[in-house]
Amino acid sequence: MPRPGKSSYSDQKPPYSYISLTAMAIQHSAEKMLPLSDIYKFIMERFPYYREHTQRWQNSLRHNLSFNDCFIKIPRRPDQPGKGSFWALHPDCGDMFENGSFLRRRKRFKVPRQEAHPAGAGKALQGAPLHPHLGHYFHPHHHPQPPTGPLHAPKALPPPPPKKKTQL
Repeated sequence: MPRPGKSSYSDQKPPYSYISLTAMAIQHSAEKMLPLSDIYKFIMERFPYYREHTQRWQNSLRHNLSFNDCFIKIPRRPDQPGKGSFWALHPDCGDMFENGSFLRRRKRFKVPRQEAHPAGAGKALQGAPLHPHLGHYFHPHHHPQPPTGPLHAPKALPPPPPKKKTQL
């Protein structure tokens, strides 16, 4: 029983960001991808604070999933029952958290963007690369370029190609 004037453990908000909580849930799953409902369930089971005011924090979490490049949305296959898509971590954001600690994030993960949309970007995923761990196609909206490695972003990007000099 908590002392008067002191908050109990369940009243205290955990020190993790929504990005960290979501990454924890996905990384703890067997297939390294979860539907939104299972991400919510993971968070509420482990952090009692989130069992209340669910609409507020769940809205924030959905926003983070949609607007952070470290999360990718994977459509369900026809043979997979259930509602909604799966969410997974982008394969190149594996070292996003310092020393595996979810308390600190190194920096915001950004997918490298091409200057112009590749030809046929709106076409079906014909010939698109498969996600190395999940066996699903990368979605062109989230992945305009194929990833460079299975779990870690490259330490340094190659230099841009030299600009062509135009003669006057």
